[in-house]
Amino acid sequence: MRQVYLDNAATTKVDSKVFRAISPYFLSKYGNASEYHGLGMEARKADEKARKRIDSFLGYYSDTIIFSGSAT
Repeated sequence: MRQVYLDNAATTKVDSKVFRAISPYFLSKYGNASEYHGLGMEARKADEKARKRIDSFLGYYSDTIIFSGSAT
């Protein structure tokens, strides 16, 4: 039987390219980007890089892009 998922408002499957790109930040580069230690600064650099990529793709200013940790 084929499975159909219809609750994408609650959670959505992550594209495999996205998963590969972010998996290091769940496994080994998991620092808090607001902290000034090695892992945190590495996470901050990745955060800033992501903002710039979104900025160049969408044409927004990177300081106006806000990442949230949940559905808010």
